[in-house]
Amino acid sequence: MSPLGAVFELAKLSSVFWKGTAVIICAFILFVGSVYILLSAVFGLRMGYLVLAVSFFGWMIILSALWTFGAPGTPRNLGPRGYEPHWAVVAAGQGSVSSKFPKTENFPGPPWHDPDAAATPSVDSVKAVMQEYLAGLAAKQLDQQGTKVCTATSAPTAACFTIDPTTFTVQDMKFAKVNGTSLAAAHVFYGPGGPVVTVVVARDKGNVPKYSIAFLGSSLFLFLVHLPFLDRAERRRKDILTGGTAPPWYGPA
Repeated sequence: MSPLGAVFELAKLSSVFWKGTAVIICAFILFVGSVYILLSAVFGLRMGYLVLAVSFFGWMIILSALWTFGAPGTPRNLGPRGYEPHWAVVAAGQGSVSSKFPKTENFPGPPWHDPDAAATPSVDSVKAVMQEYLAGLAAKQLDQQGTKVCTATSAPTAACFTIDPTTFTVQDMKFAKVNGTSLAAAHVFYGPGGPVVTVVVARDKGNVPKYSIAFLGSSLFLFLVHLPFLDRAERRRKDILTGGTAPPWYGPA
């Protein structure tokens, strides 16, 4: 992708990001701010904030706990999700390749084996990952050579070179398991003509609940931080109501 195209893509992404940020801020002001106004009218600014904060973070603890652990009839990970399990390229090159996983350079010999019953459902997804990876490399090489490559945002009539990932042929696919990690490897080449490239991918287990756990931890921490201040404010208010002296009133804040 050219520098100008990268700028346009970044601008589009930034536009969506800032629109989403504005929506969240407005929703927070509307739904949380309106409750704070009512509480501050009854309890005052400081105690109204503490009541709101303790209630909000207590509710977030319950909600994020449901996201993290689930409940009877409620599955886990219904909240914000981290990255899903996926196949990722760990090595690629002509001939024998090596990676952080032992035995990678032994492909296609043992311990590599043809797809079995457990690996067969992953054949299509592994093939697609390998084709997309090499199509991306080919696009970068053509761009460096000055050839304009079509992108998803290119006009149908644009004068550019289209790279179809399906034109990369994947053959000799085999699977292996090394140190508990599932691996797959194959020989891939460009259909119209090109060198044979050995591509190795590994199964990344992902980390779907990481945001749910982060919400749970931060909500619990902030709840425990605010709770003592609310307790102290409530004790002070009780003393005033049972005969103490209220602080001077200087009018509405």
